[in-house]
Amino acid sequence: MSSHRSIAVIFSDIREDYNDAFLTGIQSQANACGYRTFTFSMPQTSELYTNNEEWVYSLIDYDRYDGVIFVEHTFSNHKSLIPPIEKSLRENCSCPVVVIGSSNVLPNVIGMENRKNFEKVVEHLTDVHGCRTLYCLGGEKGIADERIDGFVNVLKSRGIPCDEDNLLYGGYWISGAETVAKDIACGTLEKPDAIVCLNDEIAYALIKQLFFAGLRVPEDILVTGFDDSSYASNSAVSITTFTADTHFCGQRAVSLLHSLITGRPQQLPKQKKHSVITGDSCGCGRKSLLNVRAKLDALNSNERCEMEFRNSLFEEKLYKVSSQKELSLFIKNHKYLIRDHISLSVNLMEQYDRFAKCIFLKDYLINGETAVFRADSIYPDMFSYGAIQNIYILPLVFDKRVYGFMTIGYAGPELYTRHAKVFANRLAIGAEILNVRQQLPPAEETRSVPAQTDVVPTVSEVKTPSATILVMHNSSMTKVHLENVLYFESYEKKVFAAMKNGKYEIKQRLFELEEQLTHKNFFRISRSVLVNMNKTVGYKVEPDRSILAVMSDREELRVSRTNKEEFKQRLERT
Repeated sequence: MSSHRSIAVIFSDIREDYNDAFLTGIQSQANACGYRTFTFSMPQTSELYTNNEEWVYSLIDYDRYDGVIFVEHTFSNHKSLIPPIEKSLRENCSCPVVVIGSSNVLPNVIGMENRKNFEKVVEHLTDVHGCRTLYCLGGEKGIADERIDGFVNVLKSRGIPCDEDNLLYGGYWISGAETVAKDIACGTLEKPDAIVCLNDEIAYALIKQLFFAGLRVPEDILVTGFDDSSYASNSAVSITTFTADTHFCGQRAVSLLHSLITGRPQQLPKQKKHSVITGDSCGCGRKSLLNVRAKLDALNSNERCEMEFRNSLFEEKLYKVSSQKELSLFIKNHKYLIRDHISLSVNLMEQYDRFAKCIFLKDYLINGETAVFRADSIYPDMFSYGAIQNIYILPLVFDKRVYGFMTIGYAGPELYTRHAKVFANRLAIGAEILNVRQQLPPAEETRSVPAQTDVVPTVSEVKTPSATILVMHNSSMTKVHLENVLYFESYEKKVFAAMKNGKYEIKQRLFELEEQLTHKNFFRISRSVLVNMNKTVGYKVEPDRSILAVMSDREELRVSRTNKEEFKQRLERT
């Protein structure tokens, strides 16, 4: 590793919302103070579960860093991960630690000014719009939240009655908004003058549900949000909100950490002034000028990235890879899909392994070469950081199985994109497909029946299928057992696995499956269908003397004339 000073950042996931600005603030201030950042995050495919992506945090070797920043605030959807991270930091980390959010275990905690900023939103409703009946929507009862405290403080200072009935707890998700809208529409909850939501996502969901219930915003009820996320600037009803100064909070965290590391007085960066951003949801409308050029440039950039990813045929090519060398060459040819990076490496390993095998490192390992190194070193020893200032470490995880990690390096403050997340996720799936493909016997082994006999193996001679195959389900890859497959079918240049509960696309071609699965009692009955003979219960003869294979679910499949005799023989012996 370089002797350059470095900071480890423990972050949840880049979600293209206000939380991401924590990282740009951390990176800009860290680079200004002479630190490189190593951000460990889990690019999740779901917001509700982690699928073992949190394994990436076990790669952090605290002894290799001058300090650590734990962005606890970003783990609101995965609070169960906070205690083990805090425990690991308390027991294993000897360098200074700064927490952004809250912690009862670790010192040096930096919080956002949520109470003061939330008070400004509530004051806008009480002082400008004269609201006297207000509800605060969001949060969990018994869990302290500065925003709720700010709401209560404003109402009490204005002499407005406020008790538990004004606090509508519903978590930090949209389900609470849906319940409140129904209760107001049904009359079980008194219609207020305004509802103040803890974030823009809840406010957006509430406005939508109120509309479905026949209540108009702002004509019938005023609604505000908080955080100034993308939900606030939706095209239907712009939401009155407040900018969350997460960028400044990230800068403050680095300033405090730098002071703890060096022992020098803390020097705070200059904070920008913020005010309430009005919108249609309170009747004021948007008054701030839009930077149309910047928005059009961002939109054009996103469209170009989408087109490049779509035209690259990324998944189709990846899922045909048959060796580790081919996988390395594939990464080399598609690294352009990760925008603006100056370094990229892909490192394979098993979970809890101490060592990783680097199969690709931009400008170093490019033609199927490999290098083995300590996994917590992040890079092989040959690597020179050069201009790289900020590095992300992303896990390669599929179906809770760890395949390694990918690193992306940038020259300045930068966030990895959604396409980088997809890149990492699909690489893990590709590694799983490669692993399954290497476990299946090669095509030569499937023709190992002695030449002097034409006897078809009986069921007792054929092992029950125990292997698995990957199928597409809900835009992700899922393992299924071969024994559950009724048949494979080729249709419109795609191959599908048919099971009792439906058909699912797979990424292998039919002739490849035929070669690999003959020994598992699969037989091609026509040009486009490969059936599981163990799931075939009989056949029917048609008036034109053709036959139909009858599957265990009573589905009937046509057998080609050239294959019907062999099909009958196999069926008799199965």
